[in-house]
Amino acid sequence: MDTAAGGTGLRSRGGLPRLAAFDVDGTLINRQGVLTERTASALRALTESGVVAALATGRPWPQAQSVLRRAPGVAYAVCLNGAVVMDAVAGEQIADRAMTHIEAIEAAEIARKLVPDIRLGLDLADGRHIWEHGFAPDMPIDLLADISVARVDDAVAAVDGPALTWLVHAPSVDTLALIDELAPEMPLGTEIRPSGLDMAEIAAAGVNKAAGLEVICQRYGIDAADTIAFGDGLNDIDMLRWAGLAVAMSNAPAEVRAVADVVAPNHHDDGVAAVIEQLLKGIS
Repeated sequence: MDTAAGGTGLRSRGGLPRLAAFDVDGTLINRQGVLTERTASALRALTESGVVAALATGRPWPQAQSVLRRAPGVAYAVCLNGAVVMDAVAGEQIADRAMTHIEAIEAAEIARKLVPDIRLGLDLADGRHIWEHGFAPDMPIDLLADISVARVDDAVAAVDGPALTWLVHAPSVDTLALIDELAPEMPLGTEIRPSGLDMAEIAAAGVNKAAGLEVICQRYGIDAADTIAFGDGLNDIDMLRWAGLAVAMSNAPAEVRAVADVVAPNHHDDGVAAVIEQLLKGIS
């Protein structure tokens, strides 16, 4: 595994990728939720060199837009960990993968039966966000700024159409332990996985950031081997394994860094910019 600071691993691969994908929280933005001028300049230089750039985030589209406004040249957004793919320039959805309302209800009912104290947050395919009272009490405030949420006593009863994701928070159970307990019990067509926050996520089977990025690659005839992906979370592992060049942030857990080709400096130290600058230097 190479480090961006070492300066050898990236240049030896030769040329620029055709697509670059960036996780947001813990990767592209710093601990204050800021996309720095250095990172913005690096993104601008990368996209002006002809690289297609995409966010790949657990955030829903409204929360991704606030980042896109500060991210020059980023043309796409894979949202909700792959459940939705947006053309950010046109502001149009180009793909989604939803659970049917029956699958969504069954998955949530199983989760509630096995872990009675769970609290649920629901992202419906029509763009509504429905959260139970007491759901995600520790969710960062900045993630609440750009979405409208309806609070209800029972989110399962509110399912009236296709659902993109359930967020599952259980105060009594560690998130990874919760996933281990529920994963074998999820109904056909659904799965549970890390969300990127301190909670689990239930979605349609096969939905992940890599699958969302494949939609964009198909538009341009890009192979996964010609991509680079940046991430820091357990929800980024599928994407990092898929990408031709996988970059984990130094602030990522060990299991994320273990699947990476390159470890970038900490997200608070403009790690993404450091890697991009090195890539661009390698072709100059």
